[in-house]
Amino acid sequence: MTSSSALLSVNRRSGFSLFFTSCQLLVKHSVKMISTKAVIIGAGAAGIAAACRLLERGMNDFVVLEAEDRIGGRVHSVDFCGNIVDLGAHWVHGEKGNVVFELLKDLNILQTSVTSITEDNVMFVDSSGKPVAPEKLAKIYGILSEIEQNSTSGLKNFWGSVGDYFTREFQRQITQPGLISAEDLPLAYSLLEWYSKFEKSIDGSDNWFQTSGKGLTEYWECEGNQLWAWKHGGYRNILDVLMKKYPNPDQELPLKERLQLSKEVTKIEWDSLPNEMRGKVIVSCLDGSQYIADHVIVTVSLGVLKAQSKAMFSPPLPAYKMNAIKGLSIGTVNKVYMKFSHQWWPEDCSGFGFLWNAEDKAGSETSGGDEQNWLKEVFMFNTVDNHPLCLCGWIVGPEARKMELMSDTEVCDSLMSLLKRFLGKHFKVPYPEKILRSSWTANPHFRGSYSFRSLDTERYGTNAASLAKPISNTDGNQVLLFAGEATHDHYYSTVHGAIETGWREADRILNETRLFKKSSL
Repeated sequence: MTSSSALLSVNRRSGFSLFFTSCQLLVKHSVKMISTKAVIIGAGAAGIAAACRLLERGMNDFVVLEAEDRIGGRVHSVDFCGNIVDLGAHWVHGEKGNVVFELLKDLNILQTSVTSITEDNVMFVDSSGKPVAPEKLAKIYGILSEIEQNSTSGLKNFWGSVGDYFTREFQRQITQPGLISAEDLPLAYSLLEWYSKFEKSIDGSDNWFQTSGKGLTEYWECEGNQLWAWKHGGYRNILDVLMKKYPNPDQELPLKERLQLSKEVTKIEWDSLPNEMRGKVIVSCLDGSQYIADHVIVTVSLGVLKAQSKAMFSPPLPAYKMNAIKGLSIGTVNKVYMKFSHQWWPEDCSGFGFLWNAEDKAGSETSGGDEQNWLKEVFMFNTVDNHPLCLCGWIVGPEARKMELMSDTEVCDSLMSLLKRFLGKHFKVPYPEKILRSSWTANPHFRGSYSFRSLDTERYGTNAASLAKPISNTDGNQVLLFAGEATHDHYYSTVHGAIETGWREADRILNETRLFKKSSL
């Protein structure tokens, strides 16, 4: 074959290749697309907040896509034996600066929780079934409380984990002459271990040696009562209030017709599209439906971003965004509600704290088998507001994920053995009539409970601002926006933080729309 013939052959192959590629694009986008100004992915607190802000400001050309068959995301209030309990967000934490409290404070919905987790009303019992003497508990718990109170200033320049800081400070204090007797040292360390579990349930980490001490100082605690509970209805109340037309609480915003449930998003194409779609974003769903929009607000959890971002976004997300997704962390915090036939615990007791003796803990690890070791991480049961026959057990971390894979019967039987071990000498604990539990990591639409700042966050040199930063296409238009609790600088892991981020990104779209209208005049 001559060189000219070879060139002709190559050109023919190239031509065919270009033709084939064009056909692929036509076939790929031959599905009827729903055109809209904006797509909001996720109908959790952030997504609902964003949607309602758009409606309040006069923009109704958008759609909300939710993978679950319900709204709320990690706000999940459900009926349990005739009363409402929350599988996700539980209490309203604080007042000043808390938008949830501000929205609800005048509606007669909130009440002070009966569950106050202090050494005064929680009965602490060791693994031999012996209650901790109040005077010993008060002394040791007081040390931990003092360390907690001083941690805001102490952690600012501390380059280590929360666990490193607490154990260092605890060791320093209990070794002071005459403070803790040698006889009580094992109890002191058992209570320190319990406190570590309590702390990681607040942070959402697998263990407190994973949580960044410096990063924890980025979190802002809202002043005021930290345990506001619900008189009725559960945390779902905040969603109902968000969806009301301000200042006319009897009128609902027209959100329902823009809400699509059971719509799992599989692909977000945000740049390098065919000419006729240049500048747009295409959102594809598992059911084959597609949406084309100017803007997309992504409100999925950090856990979903970690698991799916590489496959979901085309082209790939910028390096700084992937770095934020890798560096920020999310953990598992689960609850198990147990409803009993009668109240078998004291009226003035708001819960039980379980302290493992060193020898009992070592023995259970060798004799109980892996299937029972998760029980050591169920660190407390507390009473439940408005549900007088119910207790709620808490478990965090890898053991919480292990529990998610077990059957209800296995979980219930195991928890009964735990309750009888710790409390059987003092109470006749009946078998519960029913249990209900959360499974936040096993659910592919969440893959975790809430975010925190870990030592990985420091190693990757990232922050919430990097996760929140909008992404622009090649035309310079901000087409991908990010909201959700993990994108908040200071209120991460909270519902009030999630709501603020939803408003933030809705305002970003509204501002751009106003600027576009001005420039078109």
